[in-house]
Amino acid sequence: MWFQIALVFLCIYLWFRNRYEYFKRLGIPFVPPTFPYGSSSTVSRTEHIGDVLRQQYEKFKNQGPAFGTFIFAKPLLVPTDPELVKEIFVRNFESFHDHGFIYNEKVDPLSANLFFKNGQEWKDLRNKLSPTFTSGRMKMMFPLVLNASNRLIDYLVPYAEKSKPFEVKEVYSSFTTEVISDVAFGITTKCLGNPNNDFRKMARAVFEPNIWESMRVFFVFSFEKLAMFLNMSFNPKHVTEFFMGTVRDTLNYREKNKVERNDFFQLLMNIKNSPEGMSFNEVAANSFVFMVAGFETSSSVLTFTSYELALNQDIQDKLRNEINEVLANHNGEITYDAIMEMKYLDMVFNESLRKYPGVDSQNRKATKDFTIPNTNITIPAGTSIMISSYALHNDERFWENPEKFDPDRFLPENVHKRHPFCYIPFSEGPRQCIGLRFGQMQSKIGIVNLIKNFRILPCSKTIIPMKFSPTAAFQSPVGGMWLKFEKL
Repeated sequence: MWFQIALVFLCIYLWFRNRYEYFKRLGIPFVPPTFPYGSSSTVSRTEHIGDVLRQQYEKFKNQGPAFGTFIFAKPLLVPTDPELVKEIFVRNFESFHDHGFIYNEKVDPLSANLFFKNGQEWKDLRNKLSPTFTSGRMKMMFPLVLNASNRLIDYLVPYAEKSKPFEVKEVYSSFTTEVISDVAFGITTKCLGNPNNDFRKMARAVFEPNIWESMRVFFVFSFEKLAMFLNMSFNPKHVTEFFMGTVRDTLNYREKNKVERNDFFQLLMNIKNSPEGMSFNEVAANSFVFMVAGFETSSSVLTFTSYELALNQDIQDKLRNEINEVLANHNGEITYDAIMEMKYLDMVFNESLRKYPGVDSQNRKATKDFTIPNTNITIPAGTSIMISSYALHNDERFWENPEKFDPDRFLPENVHKRHPFCYIPFSEGPRQCIGLRFGQMQSKIGIVNLIKNFRILPCSKTIIPMKFSPTAAFQSPVGGMWLKFEKL
């Protein structure tokens, strides 16, 4: 008995050791792995994966266009050269068109979405969804988002009148959950002041997993074939059941009562009932991924923008002056056209995403062998790529004094001086985030309404310098983001 157990462990160890030779065989510099965690033993335990990748990037960025790292036994190629990033995203997209996540619709129906699908299935679905994210569609959804932002302001007034510090990330997350539940699922929720709302609890389960859920996701990501064999999924079962049930109920109610609304869910219904068609699973999965893409990233932008504006009052004043001047030309009303005119707002928004990208790393998978230009390095088909936007955005080779929050980096004359692929908050190329217009609109409406009504200030509990929660799916301040508001 003990002999068989020892033999199994020996085979596992030897398999790991063979995997750990992956980059050595390719002639690519790599972070030395340690059994069984790979190169990232601290991820989700004491450090956020974005911090770990950035540290590794800094050590290897002058040793070639890319380096290797490991999560458990999974080798990941990490580009450090914006030119290679451009090759992957655009020039040689046909060799890197997949995100590389397992997709098992039978076990995990919410994975039947645009982000997880690959190859021709992805292309067909992208073509169906693209018309739903035009500027015209954004104008149509604008009032829904603005109404939610007005509820956010009403909720914050008592805190501001008392100048009472509070944790803003949960408040902003409740705001974006209200927006997304309304726009993506057609359901009006009351999340502000009600953290136990079902939608808020489900969103928290996705984005703030406990240590065991984090490890389960890392296992699925690291051992794809084994996870497929074991019928494992990215999404917890109770989350899947909740969102599938919500979509089924909403769909049945609208079709039975002939209800139509100017929201994303209606656009999915229109596709479903058109000649090109869309399955129920696709409606549910893409409502879900719209929530995933539009909820956490937007609340993150609001959180970190508020943080930087609190620490940089001169920038906050300059932004407020622009907001007041532009709104004065629009009868004092926040409109879609007014926000499009706010150039400094756009610079502040971009600089916030530079320092704290909503998605701090972006994945691709090589679908063909690819030789990196001007090198003897060939990336074999099947290699997983992890591009650290967080590291690229904070690399002093491209950004002078990257720790400083400086919106002037995004003046047109400064943008033209930089390599365009050292700034990739929404990815680039054919798999660029399809919902970026909505994410920008939602975040900017929130910023404008906040700065118009309040002065944002740091308090004794504000984290300086910033530290991220190790277990969060995306960058999130450890212990929350504590700030103070004053009513204007």
